[in-house]
Amino acid sequence: MAPTKVGMEYIANNSTRKMACKKRTMGVMKKAGELSTLCGVEVCCVVLPEGEPSSSEMQVWPSLPEATAMVDRLKAMPEVDRRRKEMDGADYVRERIGKAKEQLRKAERDNRQRETTLRVHDAMVGRRESLDGLTVEELTGIGWTTENLIKKIKDCIEYRSGRHQAGVTADPLPTVAADVEWWERQL
Repeated sequence: MAPTKVGMEYIANNSTRKMACKKRTMGVMKKAGELSTLCGVEVCCVVLPEGEPSSSEMQVWPSLPEATAMVDRLKAMPEVDRRRKEMDGADYVRERIGKAKEQLRKAERDNRQRETTLRVHDAMVGRRESLDGLTVEELTGIGWTTENLIKKIKDCIEYRSGRHQAGVTADPLPTVAADVEWWERQL
């Protein structure tokens, strides 16, 4: 039988609460050791029992002197260094929004490039005879795409005829062929 999920609320029964605290403390200490070993980072854990704890009841990992040394190094760091990686809810949301905006900009750029390539293809196969009504940006994109295609074709011809440049080490035909295949799929 699968274990039942424990509700996240204060355990009212004193002995049950102390047993849960003991078991979970051992689990946290084990995870701290694993984190330190696997990732090579400094980790310390301090668990204070409820009420007025004495130093004998306090549990520390890896040891009290090592944990004290880590805390002292943390306190000695400038405030700016300590807070550098901290993030509250608002910072997290701002970061996620920034990443989403960057993804949107990349998708829009890719979309514009595909639309431009499709316009060039339409003009090449005769489906579009005029470029009237296009914006300056769209015309610039068509010019850039056309120049790139012409350069790829020239590189391919030069490579095949043995007059390739020193920087061209592989046959450029596969990239030209991929462009042609993409155009054919659009028909």
